Amino acid sequence: MNWKFSNAAELLGRIGESGLGYAEWLIARDAFNAGIEAEAVRAEIGRRMMISRNAIEQGVASPKRSFSGLTEGAAFKVASSPLPPPVADRFFGLAITYALAVNEVNACGGRVVAFPTAGSSGIVPGVLWAWRDAREPGLNAESKRLQDAFVAASAIGVLIAQRATLAGAAGGCQAECGSAGAMAAAGLAVLEGMDFADAIDAAALSLKNSLGLACDPVAGLVEVPCVKRNAFLAANAITAVTLARAGVRSAIPFDEVVGAMKAIGDAMPAALKETAEGGLAATPTGRAWKERIL
Repeated sequence: MNWKFSNAAELLGRIGESGLGYAEWLIARDAFNAGIEAEAVRAEIGRRMMISRNAIEQGVASPKRSFSGLTEGAAFKVASSPLPPPVADRFFGLAITYALAVNEVNACGGRVVAFPTAGSSGIVPGVLWAWRDAREPGLNAESKRLQDAFVAASAIGVLIAQRATLAGAAGGCQAECGSAGAMAAAGLAVLEGMDFADAIDAAALSLKNSLGLACDPVAGLVEVPCVKRNAFLAANAITAVTLARAGVRSAIPFDEVVGAMKAIGDAMPAALKETAEGGLAATPTGRAWKERIL
C-alpha cells in the first residue's frame, strides 16, 4: 500500500484507494512506519489523550500561577465564576476553560502533549474533551470515536508540517495556535458526524482566519499572549465547524490555505517570530514585565 502523501488531496486519494476509513488508514500508516501493530498505535493515542485530560483537570482544580507571575489561574477563574456566561452553551464554555487550563499547566512546568506545540497544547484537547463532557460523557480515552477525532486532528497537523511549519520561530503563531485551531476544527467536525473531507474543509476555514498571527511572547515566555490565545483559537475552531456544518465552504482549498500560511510566515519579520522583539513583547508594559522577571 502507498503510504505517502504530500497534501490533503493526495491523502484523501490514498484513503479512497484503500477502502479503509480515514482513521484506520492513518493508524495503519503509523503502525507500518513504526513497525508495530495498529492496536499499539491506538494504545499510545489513548495514553496521550489521558495526559491531556489530566492537564485539564489540574488546570481547573486550582489556580495555576507561574514563577513569572504572567500566568495567574485564568482557567480556575472562568470555571468558578458566579456570573452567567455571555454564551450560554456548556460545550463552548468548557472548551474555552479547558484550553486555558492545559496551557496554564504547561506554563507552570506541568506535563502536557504538544498539539502541535507546547504553546498551543490546550486548543485540541480543550475542544475535543469539552465536546465529550458536554455531549457524550460516556466516551473515554479508549473509545474509538473519541480517538478517531484526535486522529483527524493529528492528520491536519501532519499536512501543515509537510508543506509549511508548526514552529512559531519559523512561521509566527499562525503556525502554532493557528495550526492547532485547524486541527481542533477537524477533530470536532468528525465528532459532529461530518466526513473527513468536510472536516478538512472546516480546518481550512479555521486556519485561513488565523493567517498572519504574530508570535510575540512577553519576556520570551510561553505565557502572554499564549495562554489566553489558546482559548480564542478554541472558539475559532468551534466557529469554523458551525459554518461548515451549515454548508458554508472555504472558498480557498485547504492545501492552498497552507501554502498561503507558509508564504506569510516567510514574509513575516523576525521580530514577530518568537524573538520577543516585536508586537506585545515590545510594548512598554511588555518590556517592563521582562525587566521585572529577568
